[in-house]
Amino acid sequence: MTTPCAACFPAPRPPRSPHRRAVASAPMRVSFAGGGSDLPSVARQGGGRVVGAAIDLRVRVVVEPFDRGWVRMESASPAFRAARAAGHPAEDAGAGAARVITRRRGDPPRDDVTFRLIEAALSVAGVGDGVAIRIETEMSPGGGLGGSASAAVAALFALRASVGEAAAPEELSREAVAIERERLSNACGAQDQVFAAFGGLLDLTFDARGCSGVSPLPVGSADLVSALSSGLLLVDTEVRRVSGEVLDRMDADAAGGARGELVSAAGDVARGFEIGSLPLVLSGMRRGAAAKVRLSGPASALALALGQRLDGLGVEVLRVCGAGGGGHVLVWAPAERHARILDALGPCVVRRPALGAPGVRGEPG
Repeated sequence: MTTPCAACFPAPRPPRSPHRRAVASAPMRVSFAGGGSDLPSVARQGGGRVVGAAIDLRVRVVVEPFDRGWVRMESASPAFRAARAAGHPAEDAGAGAARVITRRRGDPPRDDVTFRLIEAALSVAGVGDGVAIRIETEMSPGGGLGGSASAAVAALFALRASVGEAAAPEELSREAVAIERERLSNACGAQDQVFAAFGGLLDLTFDARGCSGVSPLPVGSADLVSALSSGLLLVDTEVRRVSGEVLDRMDADAAGGARGELVSAAGDVARGFEIGSLPLVLSGMRRGAAAKVRLSGPASALALALGQRLDGLGVEVLRVCGAGGGGHVLVWAPAERHARILDALGPCVVRRPALGAPGVRGEPG
């Protein structure tokens, strides 16, 4: 079944205040092939297609009633998450544990990148005051895994729940795209928000307006997902960037020229899933990775350098995540080769994602 989700800016809602605590989380994502063809400037040239998965790295948002006339916003760092998980008080996480801003209703919205996203979510949800909202993330922003989109989707879900409303994934993803494009002026695609809202393994299509179709990937063999997941490594480059700035530097002619190859690579991966062929999935991923290098060589520079370090160790797929320019690099190799690869990576943080995580959901307080 295909679900249309073309982006348009949502109509404003009347101001209201939360009357109950609400907690939500949304997953981040990895795309296997087609990333870049979801950009409006590329998709309008003949359509885009992205095949990928939500992963078990999540952004958590907590919304609570607060003093009337006031708004309290908090962005919690990975250090805060670690202290909280260990049962320590928040102050034990150190000075950078959380950034907190409290303002009166009617004060100018904050212009900080993190708080601009919260301010936009409050506006779209129609929550004007009497609210405290906290975003907790497992990594700092700019990791190339769609974290800002996950935060927007989770914030919208939690804000709606705090006033007794619910929203379908289509609506949440549409509003989250509008927040990034219209409110934050971010030159982003539309895949991240859809993965955050829907979750699972997805085959997405795009036109100039945004995501035009969402279909679950047909999986011809349960063993395929297990084999693909067991070989995946996400290598953290420790370089953080704003994806919109990377995309703004992209050459328009190169983007148009790479579109057909990106879309074809996504088709190869989707076909591999359908017939249960891991070799075809990996071939499509390699094809997509090569197209992304042609799309923007500078944005892929860290991945190319990492490839040189891992040369000869049996890596079968290596590609940038997201817009590139930093963040994470996706590596696939059979699990028996991982020990040598990890040795070569040295102190790098390496994550092993589980594929097909559920989409945005409410959580116990």
